[in-house]
Parts: sequence; structure tokens; C-alpha cells
Amino acid sequence: MAALLDSLPEGSDIFLDTNVMVYGLTGVSEQCKSLLERCSREEVFGATLFEVLHDATHKFMIGEAQEKGFFVGEQDKGPKYLAKHPEKVKLLTDYWVNTLRLLSLNLLPLPMEHSIIRAAQSERLNAGLLTIDSLIVAAMRAYGIPKIATNDRLFDSVAGITVFAPTDLPN
Repeated sequence: MAALLDSLPEGSDIFLDTNVMVYGLTGVSEQCKSLLERCSREEVFGATLFEVLHDATHKFMIGEAQEKGFFVGEQDKGPKYLAKHPEKVKLLTDYWVNTLRLLSLNLLPLPMEHSIIRAAQSERLNAGLLTIDSLIVAAMRAYGIPKIATNDRLFDSVAGITVFAPTDLPN
């Protein structure tokens, strides 16, 4: 059972998952936006992986391309379409604004260590997590961060991890 995102105590260390960053910076969730602001003001200590920041940038880019109608009527959608149409990628700029906003939030990007990559395999076997989620859990354990802000319910079943989730997302 996840705790409410708004109930995260001041001074907490928390790992931020991609979806919380995307929901907060795109205005989908006021609770996620509030958490990012709390990180920026150093009321809570937000950490993430460089890989998660890359994933957020990717999601911002794909979202912008969708908003601009690039995929309408196309058989290939998302990354496949953009890979075949670099001229369209050159038209995308809003995603980078959100990425720059992320980089200015006082989040600590944690490096991926060889030992974390190895430890992630145990997380996949124990909790049935996919690759990036298992890397997140292994990094959280390696860096001593037991709390995660995410809307991903798979983390609820991971032993030793406390999930803080937004409740204001549209169905």
C-alpha cells in the first residue's frame, strides 16, 4: 500500500521516478509538481539516476511529437516514427525546456555503478521487475534511499521500499 505523496515528511530522502517528473512538469499532477517544488526548495532531498533523467527527456520528446500531431495516421508511432523522420525531430524544442527545468530542480543525479547493474538482477528475480525498475531499486539500496515517489504500482511489492504515490491523476 502506497503512502500519499503529499505525506512525505520534510527532510526525507526520496528517489524520483520518471513518471513523477513528467506528471509534475507537464501539469498532469499538482501533487507531483508540489514534490518537485519541495525538492527545489530543499525541503526534501530528491535523487534519481541519470538513466531516469534520460527517460524523462525521451517521454517529453515523444509527448511533444504527439501534441504536434506527428503520429496521426502513421503506422509507426513514437520513437520508430521519429527515427525515420529526423527532420521532424529538429522541430521539437519544448521537450528540452522541460529537461532544463528538471536539471534546475536540485535533484541529485546518481551515477550507475557496475555493482548496481549486477545487484539489479537479484531485484528482477525477487520482485519480477523490468530492467529499469530493477536498476532503480538496486540503486536505492546502494545509496541508502528507502523511499520512492512513483505512480508505478509494481514498486509496492518490493521489500524494504516505501512508495509515495500521487492520488490526483486522471483515470
